[in-house]
Amino acid sequence: MSEIDWTVELRKIEREYDGLPPERSRTQIRLQKIREITAKERFQERLALVGLWAQLTLVGILAVSLFWWPYGHDCGFPLAAFLASQLMVIVGGVAVALRTWRDRLAGPFVGSTLFVVVAWTVIALHTLPRFGYPAGSAARATWSCRR
Repeated sequence: MSEIDWTVELRKIEREYDGLPPERSRTQIRLQKIREITAKERFQERLALVGLWAQLTLVGILAVSLFWWPYGHDCGFPLAAFLASQLMVIVGGVAVALRTWRDRLAGPFVGSTLFVVVAWTVIALHTLPRFGYPAGSAARATWSCRR
């Protein structure tokens, strides 16, 4: 008796007669699924990278725009709002820094760290005189506005 499965052979002949391509093997189907999965993962990685750069750009825009703060920041509520805005730069910068550290992206990490350092410096420049530092300064800034 022959080892040929005639039902399978007949199915192949019918597909060929109908003008259809031959059936794919299990290996070919698995390879196709693997290709689809890797393409989807590659797209997700690119999308995440675009999102990361967008987040870094927004933090940078906020950090730079605070140098042209349109309200006063000498005392009172305007000072508190200015310091809270600088704190938001720090929060956003730390979030981007953590994400870039995890993903091992050096450029965005350095940029986000730079934004955090600049925001900390600006906060220090506005708060330390109000706490009496440096000790030898004659004019001491106040937290509240005099009316």
